[in-house]
Amino acid sequence: MATALLVRLAAYRTAGGPAVGPDGDPWPDLEVPARALTVQTAALAVAKATTAARPLDGAETAVVDACARMASPPQQLASAGPDVG
Repeated sequence: MATALLVRLAAYRTAGGPAVGPDGDPWPDLEVPARALTVQTAALAVAKATTAARPLDGAETAVVDACARMASPPQQLASAGPDVG
């Protein structure tokens, strides 16, 4: 699987994809969007389960658990906005 991802990443970069730099580690470019998508997915899962008055299923629980495991973003990725914590 890792090889397939590297092939896709190389093709994306060759095509001039704008989401990551042309070389090097793509994670610094992808970490914030990946975190946001994980949180959005978890929120949708909780909303759907709540609307249906049912407990989270296995996949929904996994994505909520992934949010709980996320550490704070590195300082260079932290928002310059107000502290709402």
